[in-house]
Amino acid sequence: MDTVLKRYESFGARIPKRPLQILLVGLVGALLALAAFRSRSVLPSLGRLDHPAASWLSIAVLAEVGSLTAYALVVRELLRVGEVRARTSALLRATVGGIAMSASLPGGQVASAAYWYKQLREEGAGRSLTALAMVGSMIAGVLSLAVLFVAGVVAAGGEGPLAAARMPIVEVAAGLVILGVLFRDRAYRLGRRLVPGLPAGYSPSRRSLLSIGALAFANWLLDCACLWAALAAMHANVPVRSVLLAYTLAQLVASVPLLPGGGGTVEASLILTFTAFHHASASIVAGVLLFRLISCWGLVPVGWLAVALPRMGENRIRAQWLASPSWVGAFAVSRRRCSSPATATR
Repeated sequence: MDTVLKRYESFGARIPKRPLQILLVGLVGALLALAAFRSRSVLPSLGRLDHPAASWLSIAVLAEVGSLTAYALVVRELLRVGEVRARTSALLRATVGGIAMSASLPGGQVASAAYWYKQLREEGAGRSLTALAMVGSMIAGVLSLAVLFVAGVVAAGGEGPLAAARMPIVEVAAGLVILGVLFRDRAYRLGRRLVPGLPAGYSPSRRSLLSIGALAFANWLLDCACLWAALAAMHANVPVRSVLLAYTLAQLVASVPLLPGGGGTVEASLILTFTAFHHASASIVAGVLLFRLISCWGLVPVGWLAVALPRMGENRIRAQWLASPSWVGAFAVSRRRCSSPATATR
């Protein structure tokens, strides 16, 4: 883990972050200005929108909860291959806590990674297994998102912002798949070298790989379903193929980690992509904002609460132990430690 972090830090130190941030802020401003220009005819009608449909709003919230759960289960499955049984509740807490840090702090990606590392270590994973779970979940997410992006390009056909580049994108994707199949053994050996110290015999079975892949796809698809339901809640009628391509493009934009929470680029890219599909209305703008409220900004207070509550509980237990006779405090702490199999094995 230390070797991987040092390589990452040395590589990151060579990147001129300040000029990149200035460039990205300018790009965000241009995107927002363009989105406002393209949508200027529909913005005045935002005030005349109806309230969100309660049924579709409930579906959007449930889809987002399912998406967060699927991501937590990806990490749990990676840990299970290393014979570590992590609690789903703890991984869900790490998921929403990491989102809160990424969306609200400058350099939030680093803080989120450190928080994830601490949570996985507390669940009983060694340093190497923790690093592998974090990197493996990222790789599973990138690969599944790339597949969905290509599927969105194909489904869009001759419409949308990437209609002219459809065939080159498909050909490049097919070439990458062939290379991945041909060199999968070398990729596996490279991964073992990058993450030394893994448990002996650590090798995901085909069943585990299928489970991880299915959960990674479920993470994105449920989040995309949240976008579709949010649009429907605001009475916007958008075809699924347009939603899929707009969503995957927005997630690719959000993968740039220099601006907290996407810095408005996600909203702008969604609105611009829908406009390229000739879907421009006040209800679409409202649906995009509702989606971002559910999937990002609304999770910030929930995530920080998830980060704070365990610390408050630990402080309360420590205060009770100090205020009670030693044998009573020891008994209380032992009861806390034995309350779940995961904590009992540490």
